[in-house]
Amino acid sequence: MNNDLAVICSIQNVKSSWLYITFQISPITSFPVYLTAILLILKSKSKLVLAVKKLFLRQIVINYIFLILISVIVCPILEPPVPGYYMTGLLATFEMNVALPLVLMTHVVLLVAISIMQLLKHQLITISDIRFTQKFEKPVKILIKFYKLCTILMLIVAISILPALTIQLDFYNFRQSAYEYFKNPMVLCDDMFIADHRHWKIYVPYFCSLIFGAWCSITGVTSVFTCLLMIYESRNIVSKETLNMQRNFTGILIYQALVYIIFIIVPVAVISTLFYADIHITDYGLPYLLMICSQGTINNMIHIVPGIRKILCKKGQQSATGQKDIALRSVSASVLVT
Repeated sequence: MNNDLAVICSIQNVKSSWLYITFQISPITSFPVYLTAILLILKSKSKLVLAVKKLFLRQIVINYIFLILISVIVCPILEPPVPGYYMTGLLATFEMNVALPLVLMTHVVLLVAISIMQLLKHQLITISDIRFTQKFEKPVKILIKFYKLCTILMLIVAISILPALTIQLDFYNFRQSAYEYFKNPMVLCDDMFIADHRHWKIYVPYFCSLIFGAWCSITGVTSVFTCLLMIYESRNIVSKETLNMQRNFTGILIYQALVYIIFIIVPVAVISTLFYADIHITDYGLPYLLMICSQGTINNMIHIVPGIRKILCKKGQQSATGQKDIALRSVSASVLVT
């Protein structure tokens, strides 16, 4: 039994799959995208970028740390319908609490969410400062309080997940019960995290996370809607340059929010639901994990595409100017000759 369990726990069949390999090397393959985004932000002279340069750079750093954490340090795989994950990353080489990756991943996901919320809050305050009407003063004050509540909820989620670290104390008996129920020897592996979803240490952070996600979503959508209304109301008051800048930045925030919802909230919600429902997840959940890993890369495109477009436009203008200079010189030369 011990030899068979060692073979099962080695999960060689999973580690040799192209999905797993792609998942594990994602920090290397996506590094050029992150580096390009950082360089374009640092070199940009756009007023839009200069105003939030630190926030953009902080967001990129947080996204890359999250990418390394999930794909290299933890590298979890799922074993449905078993509610939990199997740790295959660098942390698996050490004897440690298998609930620690859950805590770390939760905290970094919260940082990713807050980094986007800070950008939304910045946009809301900026637009409210440049307008010349008191029409939106009360809604803006309410939304700022909403953002403060988002921060409080984030702290609550971050603290509520900490008791999960003590779950390992009850692991032995629960593993045996889980093995008898699921008939899956993988639950007996030392690197497998599995916990009773009926325990308060699991369902309290789960429901706190749901409340946090819902509240941040409501705050973000309401904030974007309010920003669009303020931009529309001030279209005849502010300069055309300021109006275009605010429109572009609002568009960036909408894009980032959609990417976060599609590539973080949706897959994390599906994976978390595994604790409470027997859902159909194939390929050890790797497609969902790859979606989560690609969030930062796709998010960076909002910096790369406009940056490359500006560079190409400048080169086009320079070449056009050069051709005009050549034409003028040739004309001047012909005049002198005649």
